[in-house]
Amino acid sequence: MDNRTLTDIYNEIKKRPTPAADFVRELCETTHRSEITVRNWVTGKCRPDINVQKVIALHLHSEVDVLFPLKRQ
Repeated sequence: MDNRTLTDIYNEIKKRPTPAADFVRELCETTHRSEITVRNWVTGKCRPDINVQKVIALHLHSEVDVLFPLKRQ
């Protein structure tokens, strides 16, 4: 029998990483960059350099121009 309270169970579940957090962590490991840097990329605040874009595209089985489209004026 589980002796945890409902609040204990909820707090444990709340600490689990989300799929988005797992994705960011995966890109951190793939590119050897910090979580802050990767979060800036995925939110569009900045772009990785072209070499890192190629690494990400290869890892995600995609194309650089699809993952990092040029902004339209």
